[in-house]
Amino acid sequence: MKKIYSLLLIALTSLSIAQNLVVNPTFSNVLTGWSSTGGGTGTNPLYVLPSHVTNEGQDDSFSVKYIATFTTGLDQKFSVVPGATVNVSFWYKAARTDGGATGNTARIWSLFTDPTSATPTTPINPTGTTSSSDDPLRNNNSYLAQASSWTQVTISSTVPVGATVFQLQLRAYNGATVSFDNISFSSPGASVLGAESFSQIDGMKMYPNPAKNNLFIETALNSDINVAIIDVLGKEVINSKVSNNAVNISGLTPGMYIVKITEEGKTSTKKLIIE
Repeated sequence: MKKIYSLLLIALTSLSIAQNLVVNPTFSNVLTGWSSTGGGTGTNPLYVLPSHVTNEGQDDSFSVKYIATFTTGLDQKFSVVPGATVNVSFWYKAARTDGGATGNTARIWSLFTDPTSATPTTPINPTGTTSSSDDPLRNNNSYLAQASSWTQVTISSTVPVGATVFQLQLRAYNGATVSFDNISFSSPGASVLGAESFSQIDGMKMYPNPAKNNLFIETALNSDINVAIIDVLGKEVINSKVSNNAVNISGLTPGMYIVKITEEGKTSTKKLIIE
């Protein structure tokens, strides 16, 4: 009996010290380490980062919250080893802002890929699955249930043959108010892909916001930057190199836009209100 107890104690200890590789998992350091997933057209012009919250955390005061206007995507990437087990967990709250009992809320949409292949962004199905419909890391191609209090989701999977990167991603969708917190990822042999996970531009300032005639953008490097501005229908209305830190926006109609700023391979996206 003593031997069994000892083995059980060792097993529990091993589980308890599994290393969480997520950078800034509880958002105590605002959104450091997190990037927004790029791409999208139509009503989802770009995935954007949610707002940082300081009074509504699951385990402390901090979390992130998304009130649907655009689709949001929280993203970190990790190198992984084929055959290794991956464990993901996160806490969320979700409610339909239009009062609907069902519909799009949020989901985990995490992918295994091989960036060196001919199709670097194509998902490689996890071991034992055939598509998004039976992949728990993509929420079985469905949405999270509405939850008025913090609710935990835990998922285990196995890195498939050929995969070298795991993209941990959480999304929220139009029609929902969603909060995320306390996010965890662990896998033997895995490590954070810093260059991709920390793609936000250092020292970036964008002002004023709301704006009317000119938008000013400053960065720590103060090097050449490219600015793309996209309207709510996904149409790119401005795409230009910035000189003297100023972008002329006098020709834009009032409303909400997404600003995509690129400097030396790093990209940040910001919401912008035109008065």
